[in-house]
Order: sequence, then structure tokens, then C-alpha cells
Amino acid sequence: MVENKERLIDATKRLLDSGTSEEDAKQSMTEIGVPEHEADNIVKQAKKISAIAGKSIEDPSIAIVDKSDSMEGDFWGSNEGNFFKNRNFFKNKSQVKKTKETPNLLGNLMPSIKEDEPETKHATLKQYKYKKTNIRETIPVLVSDFDKLVDRRGLKKGDTILISGGAGTGKTTFGMQFLYAGAKQRREKGVYLTLEETTEKIKENMMENFGWDLDALEKEGLLAIIKIDPLTIARAVEATLTKERGGLYIEFEQFDLPFQFDLPFKPDRVVVDSLSALSIAFMENSQGYRQYLRHLFETLEKYRSVNLVFGETEQSPKIYSRHGVEEFLADGVIVFYNIKVHNSRENALEILKLRSSRHAKKLVPYKITDNGFEVYIDEEIFRED
Repeated sequence: MVENKERLIDATKRLLDSGTSEEDAKQSMTEIGVPEHEADNIVKQAKKISAIAGKSIEDPSIAIVDKSDSMEGDFWGSNEGNFFKNRNFFKNKSQVKKTKETPNLLGNLMPSIKEDEPETKHATLKQYKYKKTNIRETIPVLVSDFDKLVDRRGLKKGDTILISGGAGTGKTTFGMQFLYAGAKQRREKGVYLTLEETTEKIKENMMENFGWDLDALEKEGLLAIIKIDPLTIARAVEATLTKERGGLYIEFEQFDLPFQFDLPFKPDRVVVDSLSALSIAFMENSQGYRQYLRHLFETLEKYRSVNLVFGETEQSPKIYSRHGVEEFLADGVIVFYNIKVHNSRENALEILKLRSSRHAKKLVPYKITDNGFEVYIDEEIFRED
């Protein structure tokens, strides 16, 4: 793509201007998959632009961007050709004009457009285009009376909801009932992605505890339970991030980073159990976890399904996710509590956030019974402080 190559030329120009040798610049590009002949061509164009830019100070009529060389080729039409800005462009702040810094989604700082410089091709904003609003369909959750807590009586397709709670608060039961009821009552297809329990244990527990025959739904093509290894995902992400070299790195969002599974069908409902297991697999690589989490949420949104993702917290949490980014990315946050009342504990849920609809703002008791997850919307719970 022309734009991708121009961005890489600009990055190479800045490297050369900062004192990096031509050989090091070429090696940086070949290390991340750029063919040698393309790397040579990029260095030549970067040098040419630097020379023209130097002359343009004396003669403003000289163009800064050179498009004389062909930008076409198989490499630039592939995912391997997607690159963007150099993290180390501004190592020596005394040599460049100061810019404003704006935090991006992942928490690091990206240099913004310089206000005191003339607009160039590399600093132009995309032209605004009108896009018609499409009203997304709302589908009922179908877990006991939960839908009565939401004004729209369900969740919007494309929404991803974070369900936070301590161990044993019923997250797995809620998620599986969400899929089971959707399949039985509406013939909707569901996918359960487990990063902890095996598929055999989940099916066995659901059959023995509630009489839900998940095997039958799998045979009908209405349900898929898929076991994922979180360590495999963490290693794949880390391998991608370590391809950085010499300040040039591959644009993370353009990579086909794996979920490490293939879906057998386009789902209407998805459950991910759980983000906590994924977070532990990344260990100290919090940047990789945050980036993959955004990749996960964006991919789920593209399915146009209703998605539930689970997060492990304390029994009566005041913090609802391990890193804070989970609840920021989610379209809604539901918390399951295990509350101490006198000498026993009771369960209650609370909808903390739901972007797509107004909702009840109170603690609502629930229990795990022989019928599954039962919500008691007309009852109240009194907690000890």
C-alpha cells in the first residue's frame, strides 16, 4: 500500500537524520520482513527526501514528498507491509521542537502533530465522512429474570460485557445458561471459550447439576465449547512484540494475532472464561496483555454477537478488574458479590455500567439452584459494613 510505504520511508528518514547508519536502517527493516531490495529503495528515497527538505528551507517551491519511484508490489499489498511510527524518533529532545503528548488507549505516549509546522502529507487528518447509523438488534439474555433489570430487556449485538466476581459466585453457570437458553429458546448459536476448565468437566458439571445436555446442542451445531491454552496466546503476542528493532516495529492491530482457535460457525453469543487466566499467562508482560485484550475485544465486536467475558476478583470487590483496562474496554460491567450477612454469606449482582441501555441500580439477590442461576429482582439484600 502506498500509505504504508510512505510511513516507513518517513520513519527511515528520521532514523538517518538522528545519526543511524544506512546499514543499521536496512537491517532494521529486513529483520521485520522487508525484502532487501525494498529496504535499499526505501533508504535511497529517505536520503533523497532529507536532501530536498534541506534545500526547501532556502527554496519553499521545492516539493518535500518524492513520488517518482513506484510504490507498487506484492509486499506492500500484504499484511507484512504495515508499519508505523518510530518510538525512538525523539530520543534527543534537545534536537527537535517540543510537541504535545497525548495518552493513547494502551497508556503509552504518542507524539502529536506539531502545531508550529506547515501541514505536510505525513501530518494530514483524514477527511470526515458521514456514515449512516444502524440500530443494532437487542437480544434477551434469558437467564432467569435478569432481562427485567435492563430497560431494553436484553443486550445489544456487538456489545462485550465484563462479568466480575470472586471464585464460586456463579460466573460459569451464568455464562453457560446464557448460551443454553439462547440455543433452546431462540436457536441461536453459542461459543464457550474456556481458558481454565476442560470441556469434559464443564459438560459433566452442567449435566449433573442442572440437567443441561450440552452434547446434544453440539451435535445440532448450536454450541461449541473450545479449550484454549492462555500460555500459547501469551507466547505468540510476546514473539510479535520482540520483533521490534532499531525503532521500527510492526503495527500490532494489523497482525493476525491468534485467538489460537478457529470458530466452527458465526456465533450469536460468546462467552470467554476467563480474562484472569489470560492475565496470569502474560505474567510481567502487562503491555502485551493490554494490547491483546484490545485485539480480543475488537475481534468479538466484529462477530456482531453478544459477548460475556469473565474476570476474577475478590468476593466483595471494590476493584472490578486486574488491570483496569478491562472495564474501560467493556460496553458493560456486571459484578457478582458474595456478601457476608451476619454469620452467613449471600450472593447479589449489580449492573455497574451498561452503555446501551438504562438499567436498575441496586444490589439484586440471586442463588444457584437446581434450575441454574436464579435472580430475585423483587427482593433486597442487607450487607454488613
